[in-house]
Amino acid sequence: MIKNASLVVVGTGIKFLSHLTVEARAYIEQSDKVLFLVNDPGMKQWISKTNPQSESLDFLYSKFSLRKYCYQAITEYILQTVKEIKHVCVVLYGHPCVFAQIGIDAVNLAKKEGFYAKLLPGISSADCLFSDLLIDPGSHGCHSFEATDFLLYKRKFDPRSHLILYQADIIGVLGNPRVHNNKKGAELLIRYLSDFYTLNHKVILYEAAQYPSFEAKIEQYSLGSLMEAAFSRITTLYIPPCNNNEYDHKMLEELGINAFDL
Repeated sequence: MIKNASLVVVGTGIKFLSHLTVEARAYIEQSDKVLFLVNDPGMKQWISKTNPQSESLDFLYSKFSLRKYCYQAITEYILQTVKEIKHVCVVLYGHPCVFAQIGIDAVNLAKKEGFYAKLLPGISSADCLFSDLLIDPGSHGCHSFEATDFLLYKRKFDPRSHLILYQADIIGVLGNPRVHNNKKGAELLIRYLSDFYTLNHKVILYEAAQYPSFEAKIEQYSLGSLMEAAFSRITTLYIPPCNNNEYDHKMLEELGINAFDL
């Protein structure tokens, strides 16, 4: 085992090459080995050209029927590579912490085994969403959940805040299906959300632009019409706050805040 080996996990961001940080690019260029799991053919080609000692992890991503086993296999492969090679860079799509548990697990395991390991921030789909929809998450607070998790555990949230639901196109799916009918999932989501919003409450299906000069896809629906909406694998569902935003009068007084200043 090479104890002076290292692991650095980086993200590509969402938009091809434009979101790649200078630091992330340097690790891709200079590492002894680069492992990558990205969804864009152009990015795959760029990584392979930039560092000839690079390898796709696609063969593990679809190896098992359940994603959690695929993730475990990828994490184990990363750690084995770190033990065999000196300095390893793992490249993941978007932000390497956002819906990328393999990066977090690999760094934690590498540290436990005595290797230097870290994870660098990247631009996520939420960052793009805030910019494209002109949203300040601090204006009302912001909740974000994976859509299946949101329903299974009946996650508590404040409907007066921004609500972001990821992977709203594959509700109830734990594997990697090539085709999925999301109407049942959308129906269950509407049923749950209707306890907090009216059916005519406006929601947005959002897809960040994947390439420079391309525009984001922003489609507005009423909550009740989501079953007819055209979801895709990169769709994020954004639900704006409802207007019931009353403040706590006692807290206002204790903090010494004038209501007219709000």
